[in-house]
Amino acid sequence: MFFGLITKRELDQLREDLTRDVRKGQAFQQEIEYEWAKWFDKFRSLYARLLKREQKSAQDAPGDTNGEPDASKQPRRQLDFPHSRRGF
Repeated sequence: MFFGLITKRELDQLREDLTRDVRKGQAFQQEIEYEWAKWFDKFRSLYARLLKREQKSAQDAPGDTNGEPDASKQPRRQLDFPHSRRGF
């Protein structure tokens, strides 16, 4: 399409179409940002509730008086899998 063969009316129509598309894109971006913020708030509040529950259960659980962690409560290390199979 040669530039000299386009009328002013066609250029104005193309500009309006592009402006409309940009505004739709901006509205969609704002909608996506709102959705992300809403989901982030949900996960943040869920994490806060889980952390509070964990802290409360740690306070309610009877602990040692010497401050050392109980060996039976520590997680087991995975020693069953030989390191030679993982390339170490």
